[in-house]
Amino acid sequence: MLFRKEFKKIFRSLTYLIFCVLVIVMFATQYFQDCNNREYPPSKYDDYGYKVVEDHDIIMSSAANALTGEYLTNRYVCYPFGFYKAVHLNEKEQSKILKYVMEISGLDSDGIAELQKNATLFNFDRGYSEYEVEDVPVSQTMNYERFIEIMADVDDILGGGSDYAPDGLVYKFSRVPMTYEDALEEYDKLFKDDHITGAYARLFADYTGIVLGIMPVFVAAALMTADRRRRMNELIYSRSVSSLKLVFTRYAALMFTMFIPVLLTMIAAFIQLLNVYSGEKMDMTVMFTLPTFWLVPNIMFASAIGMALSEIFSAGFAILFQFVFWFAGILTGPAALYGETGKFTFICRHNTLGHRDVFMLFQDNFIFSRIFYMVISLAIVAFTAFIYEMKRGGRFNGIRLFGKDSIFRRKA
Repeated sequence: MLFRKEFKKIFRSLTYLIFCVLVIVMFATQYFQDCNNREYPPSKYDDYGYKVVEDHDIIMSSAANALTGEYLTNRYVCYPFGFYKAVHLNEKEQSKILKYVMEISGLDSDGIAELQKNATLFNFDRGYSEYEVEDVPVSQTMNYERFIEIMADVDDILGGGSDYAPDGLVYKFSRVPMTYEDALEEYDKLFKDDHITGAYARLFADYTGIVLGIMPVFVAAALMTADRRRRMNELIYSRSVSSLKLVFTRYAALMFTMFIPVLLTMIAAFIQLLNVYSGEKMDMTVMFTLPTFWLVPNIMFASAIGMALSEIFSAGFAILFQFVFWFAGILTGPAALYGETGKFTFICRHNTLGHRDVFMLFQDNFIFSRIFYMVISLAIVAFTAFIYEMKRGGRFNGIRLFGKDSIFRRKA
């Protein structure tokens, strides 16, 4: 009875209608148009892109070149929390990087000076220069375990988000150009390993996840403030139903209603595949199971934030918070677009039908991130129920950031 009432309230709201429209528009304009034609074997003499080979020698050599060039320039490109940042180190930090470069390469200070002398210097219009260094040697005494330790410390010195983070080393520094044979093997994986639907399920989740990372907060915030706008707080707070049951029922209603347009677009995507790849053998379940596991945490977390922060502060604050979190999540480098996923990545990306190996390389991180956001979402909802109970008992009335009774005005 309570679930039905909450479901109807959400289903008939304007914010939910807008949510449905945006999910369908994203699907129609991005995924549906991109996938309207089947994939064919590569032709010879094309540019086939790159592949990840996970070769330790290539990783150490490429990373040594990159680190040496950035050391000589004292300009390290990082993406902390998804935002671009050029890091410049002080003298003490630079000396630590130099020590690591010398340990990796086996060169002394004179050898590093010789590398700088032979390096290519690029001058950019934006007022800075960069050294490009090639053929930095790797010491014969350097093993991969020690190399990983060094890279982890370098990433820590740079404040995180650098190319030297151990989780991303394989993808960033072991990419080599694809040959025609490699491209043909990649094409074969679409049928043999992904059974067609696996690749398309990843691409579907990539596009849909962008919308589901932000729009549920609007629906959740609107639901939590609807009773306040209709002056029904006193009635709700006096009902016999427990705060825990009320809040989790609302949360379940949010999950159920917002998954409806996602499920419908999944069905449409699968019907499209049946038409495009008519007669081909497919794994029917993957088109539904993978996107569900991929996307439900997005809905759960954005909705939980909308509920909790609307109760504590306001709907506007909840939307602003989630927008900043979402915006940081989509500001990813090119590596993340093709499947590089961290343990705490909120919006997982895989904007290609290929590169299955990259996705599998970060599969453990992907699974961890999805479970993490599901668990943290449930914890946030439980906390929201606690806030609700405090409001019922008159022990808490929320925190106003602006207006007559705002905390800033009280301090003044």
